[in-house]
Amino acid sequence: MLSILKVKGIYDENGKILLDSTRVLSWNSLTEKNQPKLDFGTNIDISLSIDENIFLSGKNGVVWATYDSRQADIIQSTLLAQQINCEIKKISFETEVIFLIVITNQNEVIDAIDFIWKSDSGLRLNPDWSYPNGSKNKSFEQWLNGH
Repeated sequence: MLSILKVKGIYDENGKILLDSTRVLSWNSLTEKNQPKLDFGTNIDISLSIDENIFLSGKNGVVWATYDSRQADIIQSTLLAQQINCEIKKISFETEVIFLIVITNQNEVIDAIDFIWKSDSGLRLNPDWSYPNGSKNKSFEQWLNGH
């Protein structure tokens, strides 16, 4: 799982979570399970995660995701050179920005996936999140430098 958002808050006995951002979140808006019997002031941590495999599956045309806008631009240009039409979409979650490569013609999704990371004759990229947080995508840099 790719963790993209973490927020902290304090629980109050009315089933409300007072987030550090001064917003209020109701326990019932998170789950249908009964609210827990917690003491007033109990610290609450909430994490939002995305299954990173969605970014590689072709669902809704998305075949790749990266934190690096340069990488997205180069992959888009490379796909266009392969006559695979695509666009870059940017999604933001607080401080995280992710650039998605989206294939515009559903019939080209498999070819794009093969080219980007599956086929030995393609780019053979590993996802950004397979490397330590904050480090460059080594497989992309190797391909870019012709290794």
